[in-house]
Amino acid sequence: MKNERNNKLSKYTFENFVVVKNNEFAYKVAKSVAENKTSYNPLLIYGGNGVGKTHLCCAILNKILENNKNLNVLYINSEQFTVELIDAIKENTMKQFREKYRNVDVLAVDNIQFIAGKERIQEEFFNTFNSLYSKDKKIILSSDRAPKDINLLENRIESRIKWGIVAKISDYNYEERLEILKNKAKMNNIEINEEALSMIAKKVTSNIMDLEGVLHTVIEYSKLFNKTIDTEIVKKALEDRGI
Repeated sequence: MKNERNNKLSKYTFENFVVVKNNEFAYKVAKSVAENKTSYNPLLIYGGNGVGKTHLCCAILNKILENNKNLNVLYINSEQFTVELIDAIKENTMKQFREKYRNVDVLAVDNIQFIAGKERIQEEFFNTFNSLYSKDKKIILSSDRAPKDINLLENRIESRIKWGIVAKISDYNYEERLEILKNKAKMNNIEINEEALSMIAKKVTSNIMDLEGVLHTVIEYSKLFNKTIDTEIVKKALEDRGI
């Protein structure tokens, strides 16, 4: 991926994304886009913080690059898009800015909600979208809410987004959190009894990032102190993270 942040994001793949009922549609449609099995464009994945939106966006790009390393794909957060546009205006480098964003094969913009209310940013994004769409280039977006619920998002942008597929990932329930933990432990070849995993799943209800954070803390605590993972270690990890 042609972006300085993307080396960190190459770890996100379809293989290490845990599929449960809540995210199954988003996962399947993302994979379909990555494998070029759908003509719908763009794809918007939305949901609360830490539900797996960035993971799926990057998994699409990683799979596309896996199949064709010569494609020019770009991942960007909308905040970075905004900063770069402001700099381009100040430095009179709009030509270079537009060449960067309008000459890609796949563009993924994370957290698109942050452009709402910014007239100049929305204008440039709208024109970038149209340029890519007219050339049949893939556009992948994420947001923390549905397009209609993004205050101050221009109607024309909302309309463009709705040309494609909109997939929601809701918050995970206890059973799904437990299933995700089991799969993450298995992926890391870590043995943790179900009682310990259940304690994490019950206590950590915010998002998957926090869920994985506690799991990683538990694993590291176990390694550093050479102790078998049990509920006592889980309690310690939860206390250390203020949960």
